[in-house]
Amino acid sequence: MIKKLSIIFGSKIKAQEIVLLKNNVKEVIRQGFYDHELPSVEKYCNENNLNLVKSKFKVLLADENIFSNKGIRIPEKDKRNGMYFIYISKDEQKSWLAAYYELMQNDKDLGLTLGYPQCCVDFFCNNFNPRNTNPQIKSNNPYTNISKREQDCVLISHFPCNSECQETIEIAKKNLSLLTEVDQNHAIEIVQKLKE
Repeated sequence: MIKKLSIIFGSKIKAQEIVLLKNNVKEVIRQGFYDHELPSVEKYCNENNLNLVKSKFKVLLADENIFSNKGIRIPEKDKRNGMYFIYISKDEQKSWLAAYYELMQNDKDLGLTLGYPQCCVDFFCNNFNPRNTNPQIKSNNPYTNISKREQDCVLISHFPCNSECQETIEIAKKNLSLLTEVDQNHAIEIVQKLKE
């Protein structure tokens, strides 16, 4: 299932997020897409009764890394090939709320709306800045390890405040449980990679 969805959404991580959303583990998700990727994503959301809101701006990533948090906002009308943020939810209000908080650059309320733990939202808000656009902690704990994002392998979608954050571990366990139900091979692959 994850592999099939990754063809539409462009990565296994994005496919996972959709599975978590559709199965009520997440209430709203945020993902980045370029113009040419949007038609298949919009079609999928329409066919599956998911509300999709597109950001009113694009982002030019400063790094070649697909998981860069460093970029500049540009107007939607700018001809450069920027990435849109897409907010998807079963609840239309939550999609719009996430889009609004991002537009207002309100990272705290955006993080909470996306279901991230308060402690991790605070950690991100206190540590993210132009010189530190990747406030990633080192973790050997597969539940809090986000170092394999570039390998399309992670159980959470936020920056944990520490490697033993209990709220993050609970989220990761819940995510893994559902992923094991819907695609056991994928779940096994994730855990193996995150333990390396």
